[in-house]
Parts: sequence; C-alpha cells; structure tokens
Amino acid sequence: MKIKLGLKLWSTNCSLLDKASRLIKNNAFHYIELTPIPTAKIAPFLNCDVPYIIHIPTEKQGSNIAERVKKSFNMKIIDECIRWADKLDAKYLILHSGFGLIDDAVEFLSDINDKRILIENMPKVGLNGEKMIGYTPGQIAALTRNKFGFCLDFGHAIKAAVSLNRQYKELVEEFLELNPSMFHISDGKLNNEKDEHLNIGHGDYDFEFLMSCVKKSGGEYLTLETQRTRLNSFDEDIENLDMLMLYARH
Repeated sequence: MKIKLGLKLWSTNCSLLDKASRLIKNNAFHYIELTPIPTAKIAPFLNCDVPYIIHIPTEKQGSNIAERVKKSFNMKIIDECIRWADKLDAKYLILHSGFGLIDDAVEFLSDINDKRILIENMPKVGLNGEKMIGYTPGQIAALTRNKFGFCLDFGHAIKAAVSLNRQYKELVEEFLELNPSMFHISDGKLNNEKDEHLNIGHGDYDFEFLMSCVKKSGGEYLTLETQRTRLNSFDEDIENLDMLMLYARH
C-alpha cells in the first residue's frame, strides 16, 4: 500500500519518542500524529527528526470551536498549534468539529486561514451526551466550505450511523465523496453510539471494507487511534497494524 501510517502521540509522551523514531526509520510507521497539550515544550519533538501531523487539542482539553463563548481560548489553542506545525514542518493540522451550534463553528472558522487544517467528522453523541456537530457529510461540507480539507474518522462515522439508524457503509461512502485527505481508524461495537477506540478485531467493524475505502480514495495518511493499555510500549500499535495489513490484502 502507498498509504502512510501514523502513530498517535501527545506532547506528554516524550519518553516514547526514541521508540517512535525507530519504528518510523524502520518503515513500520511513517509519521507521528501529535497533540500538543497546552504549556508543553516543543524542544523534544524538534530533536526527533520524523514527519509530523498535528492534532489540535479537543473538547477533552477544553477547546471547542462550536462554543461561541470560548472563541478567544480556541483561537489561542489553534494559533499555538499552528506555531508547532510551522516549526515541525507538519503536513496537516486536524481540528475536531466539536459540540454545540454549527453556525458558531462556521463563524469561528471564517477567521482561520491556514489551508493545512483538516476538519474531522464527529459522532452524533459525545461521550458525555453532548450534541456533536460534523456528524453528516452535509455538515462537514458546511464547515470545510472548500477552504479546509477533511479528515475522515471511520469510527466517528460508524457511530454517527448507529445514532442515525443508518447502514454505516452507506454513510462512509457518502463521506468519501468529500475526498478526505487522511483517515483515523479504530474498532468499536455496532450496538453503542458512543466513541470507543477499540483495538482492531475487538469490535464489529468490517475492516476489509474500511481498508478498501482507504485504497480507492485519494487520501494518503491513516492514523491508528486504537487503545494503548501498555503506555510505555508500541506493541499494541504494531499488533493493530499487522491486523490492518491482513485486511488490506483482501
């Protein structure tokens, strides 16, 4: 496959950088998808000469572009991530659609002009029952407006389909029409509308179908967003990667 495969890291994972760098140099993975936590230092990552994609902190860290009262805070977070992306020569910056009002998110995005930003689709229901936005192709089109790219999170799309009582493969196919630049992938259960990020093979998703979607798309980047219970090891990531490659061969 020509697809580039990404390891997920946070700026608090400095102790894993050497291991991540070796995996990338050995061509097992090809880039780090890095979330800069506010107040973190960039120096360790500048010293690790690997390709990066930046994932802007999410609602878990308090940022949420669909919440008007947080405009100043959101802008500060995004500006800081843009600085990290500039220094690390990152290909993209991924931004969650968030929860709240889509009109507020669209208005907020009108003040952002970095074309490296990809808007990520969401489930319909957040982990705490939030009313998410960006869970349909129409909403993503309204948010990107031919100004930004799109990151298709397969798990989020499938969870949205569960909430909408739709066949998930049909919804995924509709999202593919938006020409995603990259993908997130994990497993999950089809009787649960909330995000799970299970390891590959621990849920119900059809990975032959999902990997066929990756192969036929124009997207180049695929980040594993599976669980890592052994926090100082990438063994689970390698196991998940091996599983994905088996499905990709079919």
